[in-house]
Amino acid sequence: MSGTGDVEEFAELLRELKGRTNRSYAALAARSGVSGSALHRYCSGTSVPGDYEVIARFGKVCGAGSEELLELHRRWVLADAERKRDVSRAPAAVSASATRTGPAASAVPAVSRGETGAGSDAETGAGAGSGTESEAGVLPEPEPEPEAGPAEPLVSASVPDSAPEAGADPPPWRRRPLIAVLALAVLTAGVAVVLLVGKALTSSDGSDGSSDDRLLLSSRCPVVVSMGQSDGCVHELQSLLARAGGELDIDGAFGPATQMRVVVFQLRSGLTANGSVDERTKRALYENEGKPLDTWTPERVTRRIREVFTEDPERAVGIADCASYLDPLYTLPNSNATRNWGVFQLYDGTLRKLGGTREQALDPDWNIRAAHRLWALTHDFSAWKACDRAYRAGSKGDKGAEKSKAVEESKAAKGR
Repeated sequence: MSGTGDVEEFAELLRELKGRTNRSYAALAARSGVSGSALHRYCSGTSVPGDYEVIARFGKVCGAGSEELLELHRRWVLADAERKRDVSRAPAAVSASATRTGPAASAVPAVSRGETGAGSDAETGAGAGSGTESEAGVLPEPEPEPEAGPAEPLVSASVPDSAPEAGADPPPWRRRPLIAVLALAVLTAGVAVVLLVGKALTSSDGSDGSSDDRLLLSSRCPVVVSMGQSDGCVHELQSLLARAGGELDIDGAFGPATQMRVVVFQLRSGLTANGSVDERTKRALYENEGKPLDTWTPERVTRRIREVFTEDPERAVGIADCASYLDPLYTLPNSNATRNWGVFQLYDGTLRKLGGTREQALDPDWNIRAAHRLWALTHDFSAWKACDRAYRAGSKGDKGAEKSKAVEESKAAKGR
């Protein structure tokens, strides 16, 4: 993995945290429960963990405060997205190399998709895992050149006035009309094919492929619009998501925020919720007439959390803010093809235990009440350990600041 962009910024923050401790990787590994070799890869930018909990433990050992843990979470999301983007690009490079022909192509070794990117480390950090191995791309053998030989004579289809002698070739003046007829037939067939293909393309999307009102379906946009792309096609995608009720910046850059909105739109439209905009998703975006991305504001979410978590409302609000920024449509992918959903980032496995679905998890009221059911099992926030630690660390800092302020005010009063 290249240490550039979001991955490098993530690694830079990790190195900054480590630098405060003056401890070795081995010492930090013993305290955080993550292997020293894994920590070294994370800090050098050669690997990104698939689970934020691993990084949260490292940050705590390094003494990171609540704001730093939130920033660490934000950078991890961006770095993890870049890691997935790099892995998805590798198979495309392999397939591109397979299109080369000639003797040089046959010398190129076949590459397994599993070798194009490293898998994410487990929570224990015990070494880098390899990607899932699938079919290897095998380059086709070049077809042999046909051997040169005497050309077979063309036989005229016209009926001769008199039968030629046995074995004699027809005269040249009888061969020429046949050649012209064959050439005309080939030309006519080619024109027919072009017309049929053009008609099929026009009827398939209801346009000629150049209409601006269906840009995503035109030849100017790739077949699949996905993470990492920055152009007018993404700008069109974001505009359609905004029209569907999504809150996002329309900046032409396909980042994690855009992917979250795509996932929710796909889920609520009955499509495969993978975050990549294929033809079915494009058509659904253009044909959509409702507001499937409408949801609650953060203020309304906050009020409802306080109504449900009467036992400890402020702490519950703080944990939800850490988990999802109080965004009911917030979704995060995990390294095992699952996701976390909604206000309290309920994991797919947790949804199954609660008898809920992904669609229900995106309903803020259901999500908040489901989170309270989890809280009621232990009467604490152990289901959200990382955010709970961040909240408690921030609360201690706030109390300390309030105490210092009170002391200063008392001294000022005595001075008067």
